[in-house]
Amino acid sequence: MRKLLIPFLPLALLAQTSAPQPKPAATQAAVAPAPAAPKASPAPAAAPEPQASEIIAYLGKRSITYGDFTRWLKVMAGPRAESIRKAAPNRAQAMKQYLDTQVLSAKSIQEHLQNTKEYKDLAAAMTQQARVRVLLDDERAGSDGQKLKQKAENPSDEELQAYFKANSERYAVPERFTARHILVAIKGAAGAGDKGLPEPEAKAKAEQLLEQLRQGKSFEELAKEVSDDPGSKANGGLYKDIPFGRFAKEFEAAVRSQEIGKLYDPVKTAFGYHLILVEARSPRQPGDFEQVKETVRKQLIPERRDQLTKAFLEQAKKDVGFREAPTALTAPAPAKP
Repeated sequence: MRKLLIPFLPLALLAQTSAPQPKPAATQAAVAPAPAAPKASPAPAAAPEPQASEIIAYLGKRSITYGDFTRWLKVMAGPRAESIRKAAPNRAQAMKQYLDTQVLSAKSIQEHLQNTKEYKDLAAAMTQQARVRVLLDDERAGSDGQKLKQKAENPSDEELQAYFKANSERYAVPERFTARHILVAIKGAAGAGDKGLPEPEAKAKAEQLLEQLRQGKSFEELAKEVSDDPGSKANGGLYKDIPFGRFAKEFEAAVRSQEIGKLYDPVKTAFGYHLILVEARSPRQPGDFEQVKETVRKQLIPERRDQLTKAFLEQAKKDVGFREAPTALTAPAPAKP
């Protein structure tokens, strides 16, 4: 593989880089007052962007203008070209790359490489790619690419509703619950830290807490006092409007079976023993189209763009008289043993 003598930075990355930031000054020791810092000089103003007609280099008798550079940059960097131009360090780096390219291209012509087979093969392949890029350029007014983009990004309400119905499971509101719980962690359980108790002691403590609740102790206050669950302790053990499928199966089985507002025996999971008070359950409900319409649009557009592009390609094949040879895509028969 041939290696380039000059490293070329992908232009798409230039817009993401920024000028190096100055390092903060070292913190002064507290034992002595810091000397007064000299007045800082004002930062130099960023170099203004040149005019299109401004000459930035000469190549033999030919002058190269800033406008020549910006046209090259737009081709090479696409939508990022403007942000590269606006940041002086990035603009300078890209301009250097452009000028280096001009020098090496001129050197190639000087050595008559345009007459070699390698050049002609490469130029032919890149010319085909250039034609496709211009054909499908969605920023070029009136181009096929722009028409495809506009059509893909503006589906009708009928198309949105059809997609919504075809993917109804995706937009359904799942079954949910609201419950309070108190966790007595078992020693060694995930997240228990140093709070866990040996299993028999954890079970006994959970039963004692249940008795306090049955005697009228506030579930919310008791959870704040003793629960080992850091995710709900501060809220009095409350988990509100939670979709099923996020908690331990034993916990959710209890939430499904317990009557709302009633106390039940402790439930054991891998985390410990839980006292659970179910406050509400809501069944699974179909999605509301108007509420998820914009989400449907965002999810439909990529699929729609792909479908329209494939349809465009199939029509293009007909328009240009394309035919595949019968054996073009046929896999070779396996060798006989």
